[in-house]
Amino acid sequence: MLSSVLNDEGYVVEAVENGKKAIKACEKLFFDVALIDVELPDMKGTELLARLKKMRPKMVRIIITGHPSLDSAMKAVNERADGYVLKPFEITELLEKIRKLLTEKTEEYLRISTEAMQAKESTPVVKYQSPDKW
Repeated sequence: MLSSVLNDEGYVVEAVENGKKAIKACEKLFFDVALIDVELPDMKGTELLARLKKMRPKMVRIIITGHPSLDSAMKAVNERADGYVLKPFEITELLEKIRKLLTEKTEEYLRISTEAMQAKESTPVVKYQSPDKW
Protein backbone atom coordinates (compact mmCIF):
# COMPACT_ATOMS: atom_id res chain seq x y z
CA MET A 1 0.00 0.00 0.00
CA LEU A 2 2.77 2.43 0.93
CA SER A 3 4.55 1.78 -2.38
CA SER A 4 1.45 2.62 -4.41
CA VAL A 5 0.83 5.81 -2.41
CA LEU A 6 4.44 6.91 -2.92
CA ASN A 7 4.22 6.07 -6.63
CA ASP A 8 1.06 8.17 -6.87
CA GLU A 9 2.97 11.05 -5.26
CA GLY A 10 5.62 10.86 -8.00
CA TYR A 11 8.29 8.86 -6.19
CA VAL A 12 10.02 5.94 -7.87
CA VAL A 13 9.80 3.09 -5.38
CA GLU A 14 11.80 -0.10 -4.95
CA ALA A 15 10.16 -2.32 -2.34
CA VAL A 16 12.12 -5.23 -0.88
CA GLU A 17 11.21 -7.95 1.61
CA ASN A 18 14.22 -7.91 3.91
CA GLY A 19 17.44 -6.21 4.93
CA LYS A 20 19.76 -8.20 2.67
CA LYS A 21 17.72 -7.29 -0.40
CA ALA A 22 17.71 -3.65 0.69
CA ILE A 23 21.51 -3.69 0.92
CA LYS A 24 21.81 -5.31 -2.53
CA ALA A 25 19.43 -2.73 -4.01
CA CYS A 26 21.49 0.11 -2.49
CA GLU A 27 24.69 -1.38 -3.88
CA LYS A 28 23.23 -1.19 -7.39
CA LEU A 29 21.23 2.04 -7.28
CA PHE A 30 21.15 5.34 -5.43
CA PHE A 31 18.07 6.09 -3.35
CA ASP A 32 17.12 9.38 -1.73
CA VAL A 33 15.02 7.82 1.05
CA ALA A 34 14.86 4.51 2.90
CA LEU A 35 11.79 3.62 4.95
CA ILE A 36 13.02 0.92 7.31
CA ASP A 37 10.82 -1.25 9.49
CA VAL A 38 12.34 -2.10 12.86
CA GLU A 39 11.24 -5.73 12.56
CA LEU A 40 12.69 -7.28 9.40
CA PRO A 41 12.70 -11.04 8.71
CA ASP A 42 16.50 -11.33 8.55
CA MET A 43 17.88 -8.50 10.73
CA LYS A 44 16.91 -5.64 12.97
CA GLY A 45 15.96 -2.44 11.20
CA THR A 46 18.49 -0.56 13.32
CA GLU A 47 21.24 -2.84 11.95
CA LEU A 48 20.09 -2.07 8.40
CA LEU A 49 20.01 1.62 9.33
CA ALA A 50 23.67 1.48 10.38
CA ARG A 51 24.74 -0.37 7.25
CA LEU A 52 22.87 2.01 4.94
CA LYS A 53 24.38 4.98 6.76
CA LYS A 54 27.86 3.69 5.88
CA MET A 55 26.89 2.89 2.29
CA ARG A 56 24.86 5.99 1.51
CA PRO A 57 25.52 8.70 4.11
CA LYS A 58 23.41 11.31 2.31
CA MET A 59 20.32 9.07 2.11
CA VAL A 60 17.35 10.04 4.28
CA ARG A 61 16.70 7.09 6.60
CA ILE A 62 13.37 6.82 8.42
CA ILE A 63 12.61 4.07 10.93
CA ILE A 64 9.01 2.84 11.02
CA THR A 65 7.75 0.65 13.84
CA GLY A 66 4.60 -0.80 15.24
CA HIS A 67 6.55 -2.02 18.26
CA PRO A 68 8.18 1.05 19.76
CA SER A 69 10.71 0.50 22.50
CA LEU A 70 13.24 2.62 24.27
CA ASP A 71 15.98 0.31 22.94
CA SER A 72 14.97 0.69 19.28
CA ALA A 73 14.47 4.44 19.67
CA MET A 74 17.92 4.84 21.26
CA LYS A 75 19.56 2.72 18.53
CA ALA A 76 17.79 4.76 15.85
CA VAL A 77 19.06 7.97 17.45
CA ASN A 78 22.59 6.57 17.85
CA GLU A 79 22.66 5.49 14.21
CA ARG A 80 21.38 8.94 13.23
CA ALA A 81 18.02 8.02 11.77
CA ASP A 82 16.47 11.07 10.16
CA GLY A 83 13.03 10.13 11.42
CA TYR A 84 11.19 7.71 13.68
CA VAL A 85 7.55 6.98 12.78
CA LEU A 86 5.09 4.95 14.84
CA LYS A 87 2.48 2.69 13.26
CA PRO A 88 -0.30 3.30 12.62
CA PHE A 89 0.56 6.61 10.98
CA GLU A 90 -1.26 9.12 8.85
CA ILE A 91 0.03 8.86 5.29
CA THR A 92 -0.16 12.63 4.87
CA GLU A 93 2.11 13.09 7.90
CA LEU A 94 4.62 10.58 6.53
CA LEU A 95 4.61 12.27 3.11
CA GLU A 96 5.17 15.65 4.75
CA LYS A 97 8.05 14.23 6.83
CA ILE A 98 9.66 12.79 3.68
CA ARG A 99 9.31 16.11 1.81
CA LYS A 100 10.70 18.07 4.77
CA LEU A 101 13.69 15.76 5.26
CA LEU A 102 14.51 15.71 1.54
CA THR A 103 14.36 19.51 1.43
CA GLU A 104 16.64 19.77 4.47
CA LYS A 105 19.18 17.33 2.99
CA THR A 106 19.13 19.15 -0.35
CA GLU A 107 19.63 22.54 1.32
CA GLU A 108 22.48 21.13 3.43
CA TYR A 109 24.17 19.67 0.35
CA LEU A 110 23.82 22.95 -1.56
CA ARG A 111 25.19 24.93 1.40
CA ILE A 112 28.22 22.64 1.70
CA SER A 113 28.81 22.74 -2.06
CA THR A 114 28.61 26.54 -2.08
CA GLU A 115 31.02 26.81 0.86
CA ALA A 116 33.46 24.44 -0.85
CA MET A 117 33.36 26.45 -4.08
CA GLN A 118 33.86 29.71 -2.18
CA ALA A 119 36.80 28.24 -0.27
CA LYS A 120 38.33 26.98 -3.50
CA GLU A 121 37.98 30.41 -5.12
CA SER A 122 39.39 32.29 -2.14
CA THR A 123 42.32 29.96 -1.44
CA PRO A 124 45.54 31.49 -2.74
CA VAL A 125 47.71 29.32 -4.90
CA VAL A 126 51.41 30.11 -5.05
CA LYS A 127 53.52 28.89 -7.89
CA TYR A 128 57.26 29.02 -7.41
CA GLN A 129 59.54 29.87 -10.30
CA SER A 130 62.18 27.48 -9.01
CA PRO A 131 60.52 24.83 -6.82
CA ASP A 132 63.90 23.28 -5.97
CA LYS A 133 65.16 26.57 -4.42
CA TRP A 134 63.66 28.55 -1.58
